[in-house]
Amino acid sequence: MPLMTGGEAIVKTLARDGVNVVFGLPGVQLYGVLAGLRDEPGVRFITCRHEGATTYMADGYARAGGKIGAALVVPGPGLFNAAGGLTTAYSASSRVLLIVGEIPRHQIGKSIGALHEVERQLDAIATVTKWRKSITSVPDAPRIVREALRQLRTGRPRPVAIEMPWDVMEEEVDVDLLDALGEPPRSVPPAADIDLGFRPAQSCTEAFANRVR
Repeated sequence: MPLMTGGEAIVKTLARDGVNVVFGLPGVQLYGVLAGLRDEPGVRFITCRHEGATTYMADGYARAGGKIGAALVVPGPGLFNAAGGLTTAYSASSRVLLIVGEIPRHQIGKSIGALHEVERQLDAIATVTKWRKSITSVPDAPRIVREALRQLRTGRPRPVAIEMPWDVMEEEVDVDLLDALGEPPRSVPPAADIDLGFRPAQSCTEAFANRVR
C-alpha cells in the first residue's frame, strides 16, 4: 500500500472514478486536499472568488456535461456560503459533491472557539443533501469517497457531502485505493411506454372551443 495523505486519498479516488474538475476556494483547512490537487494531473482545480460560487458552478457543470460537479470549501462559514448552490442542485436533482474541511479531530465537539468551528456542521445541510459523511481516518477515505460517488450515481441524483478534519488531510499513512465504480448503465423504458407521436399545438381559441363543445 502506498503512503499518502488524507487529501491525496480523496483526490486520487476522485481521479480514478472520472471526477476531473473541482471548483473551490483555498483556505488553511484545505491545504492537504489542495496539495493533492496540485500533484494530480487528472483533476483540474478552478479557483472561485466566493464559496457560494463553488456549488453553483459545480451544479452548472453537472447539468451541462452530465458529469459529477465537485466543490471544495472551508468549514463553518464556507459551508454555509456554499449551501445556496446545494439548495438549487437539490431542487434540480443535480449531481454535486461537496468536500468541506473541518477543525482538527481533537478539537471537534469541545466548543473552544477554533477557527471556523461549527458543531455538527453537516447537520446544517441535511435538508439539501441526499447523503453526508465525515472522514476521520485516512485509510477510510477511499471507501467513503467511493460511497459518495455511488450515492450520486444511483437513485435520484441529489447533492452529497463529505468532510475531513484538516489534520487528517495532512496525515500520511498507508492507503489502499479501491477500484473505480464507474457510471452504471442507464435504464431505458420499454419502447411501448414511449409516445413518439407528434401532435400540433392547439391555439387558445381551438382549445377553448373543444372544451365548451
